[in-house]
Amino acid sequence: MAGAVGTAGCGLRDDANGSGGDGPSRQFRIGDDGFEVAVDGGGFEPLSVRGVNLGMAKPGRFPGEAAITRAEYDRWLELMGELNVNVVRVYTVHPPAFYRALAAYNRSHAEPIYVLHGNWIGEETLREAGDATSLSAAFDRSIRQVVDAVHGATTVKPEPGYASGTYDADVSDAVLGYIAGIEWPPAVVAETDRVNAPGGYDGEFLAAPAGSPFEAWLAARLDAVVAYEADEYDAQRPAAFTNWVTTDPLEHPYEPFPNEDAVSVDPDAVAATDAYDAGTFAAYHVYPYYPPLLNETPEYVDYEDHRGEPNSYAGYLNDLVGATDHPLLVAEFGVPASRGIAQRDVHGRDQGHLTETEQGEILAAMYADIREAGTAGGVVFSWHDEWFKRTWNLAPFSDPNRRPFWSNVQTPEQRFGLLAFDPADAVPLDGSPEAWADATAATPERDPLRLGDGADPARELTAVRATSDAAYLNVRLEFVELDGEPDWDATNYLISLGTTGSDARALPYGVGGAAPADFVVRLGGPDDSRMTVYPRYDAFAFEYGAEAGLDLDRYRDPDPGDFTPLRLVINRGYTVPVTDEYVPFESVETGRLRYGNGNPESPEYDSLADVHVAPSSDAIELRIPWGLLNVADPSRRRRLADLWTDGLDTYETIESIDVAAASYVPADAEGTARPLDAPTNLTHAVPGVADGALSSRAFEPPTWDRPAYSERLKESADAVADVFDRYARREE
Repeated sequence: MAGAVGTAGCGLRDDANGSGGDGPSRQFRIGDDGFEVAVDGGGFEPLSVRGVNLGMAKPGRFPGEAAITRAEYDRWLELMGELNVNVVRVYTVHPPAFYRALAAYNRSHAEPIYVLHGNWIGEETLREAGDATSLSAAFDRSIRQVVDAVHGATTVKPEPGYASGTYDADVSDAVLGYIAGIEWPPAVVAETDRVNAPGGYDGEFLAAPAGSPFEAWLAARLDAVVAYEADEYDAQRPAAFTNWVTTDPLEHPYEPFPNEDAVSVDPDAVAATDAYDAGTFAAYHVYPYYPPLLNETPEYVDYEDHRGEPNSYAGYLNDLVGATDHPLLVAEFGVPASRGIAQRDVHGRDQGHLTETEQGEILAAMYADIREAGTAGGVVFSWHDEWFKRTWNLAPFSDPNRRPFWSNVQTPEQRFGLLAFDPADAVPLDGSPEAWADATAATPERDPLRLGDGADPARELTAVRATSDAAYLNVRLEFVELDGEPDWDATNYLISLGTTGSDARALPYGVGGAAPADFVVRLGGPDDSRMTVYPRYDAFAFEYGAEAGLDLDRYRDPDPGDFTPLRLVINRGYTVPVTDEYVPFESVETGRLRYGNGNPESPEYDSLADVHVAPSSDAIELRIPWGLLNVADPSRRRRLADLWTDGLDTYETIESIDVAAASYVPADAEGTARPLDAPTNLTHAVPGVADGALSSRAFEPPTWDRPAYSERLKESADAVADVFDRYARREE
């Protein structure tokens, strides 16, 4: 790649925020191995990408509201720099505050943060169009707007779903390149290829002489934006289009779903002409657990990485890089630190149910895989958690119009970020009594049944408290005395939770008695604690029960005392081509409860902790994700209605949550209560037991319009900072 490229603009325009000043002039191009930058007319030097993807949403806002403030951008860019990030990728035009903040950051720091900028086209828009060529004019307008915005030379009128305002910060000297579009739906690629005659594309800056109609369309779109920037601003910079495993040019005979290997979009089909000195590259989104071909292809599963370990992710990257002539950027990679899980990876890099520490370890390992494969670098997905997101296996159970207003810790797609948004005033789950000062409380109406076996103090409850936030219902059991960890062979606890206002139902575990329970929590120690659901109210059984082979009659008309595990589907079953092996339907019991410390400031912090035992304050604390309680929108206190009558699209208001707690003596490992010479097999209950039925304390969760929250870098951020620093030092 020889020849000069046009210089971009510099700094911030003098009329923006009353300040200006020229920064260094930078030129960008693609070299043999990746990006290169020349500063102030000097020689080109390689630049390996250590990036993060930055979305446009925040809690309480959809991305189209463009509600991120200047102060937030300033703060986040500063944190990115501290994590050794050198590139931020954005998918669409952000509010003017982003570009002003970036210009200000780069003026005040010797090491700039560069930008890879995209233009957004909605997946539904593409699917409705079918033939992508019908969207050419709109696509070109959107990417021209990107060019004008980064040069600080446009005013965008307000339009629902998009950022607007006066773009007066010229950050073009920090724009490393453009990545156009989204992950292309295979159906759109196929339809575009079907209805358009082959013939390639021959442009001024980019050409696809033998490209398919879809590849030719992409070449024309890139050619148009490069030409526009050259004509309007006398500048060139690298440009590429988004791609993903589903439309890569490789053949994947072990992929079980034909749609995931039906069409190909090959970056090599699009090449720079002699007039395009900046050059093009390949940009891929690559995750370790999707599509299934990454788990099923033997040459990937058995591939030995640079550590000498089996690594399907590294195996795929090695294959992809070897089949691609252009330098390859992994423009998205990541795993989420969510409580819920959506897909497994054969080597443990799952889509969810990872602690923040595990998330960091995996991100660091993946970035190392990316670099050792000989790529141009990688961009972590994502900078911050995104509450508006949905995940395939949980999407039917929440109100799509209210997702940004609460934190669904069960949903992996919401928890990819390095930056967490914690609900304000959340219970730290570390035993601190002050966090429960304003909680709804109930005290015992009667004395406990004392057995004189030495375990009575841990069975005697003094109070049960309930509170909630934007992520959890929180319950605290308080005792006369917890002398260390309870003797779980001598004492278990049961918590009854009612959200539907039902009549009293027989309780499980042979404890005797009844309660208005839709959900029951059994605390039997770290290996024997779970939350269960009244079968008729089991959303998993309603939506996936037939596929899972469940006896649905049991769920429509449950037996007395029947409660069932809470589950999440992670695989709906498929047959692997070549081997004809059938991989059956798979689910996990997401109602199993994990013991640990939930306070991020504690050295013992476990981000997946559900239960904390605090002998120092004679308490056991529990936090229950709203998603486990069939709550479709806690901000409006709305839940799923009667599933078998109303389906999943009907919501009802939760007037209050009925909370009761009790202790009992387990007779076996399954938690069955030991028979006692009493009306029930319970040793103590709060508020109490009358005529064999637990009385409950009504807790009325608050509602809100905008969620209050605080920002926090996750533990994973440290691991990313370390791996970025390690590879940056190798390049010095």
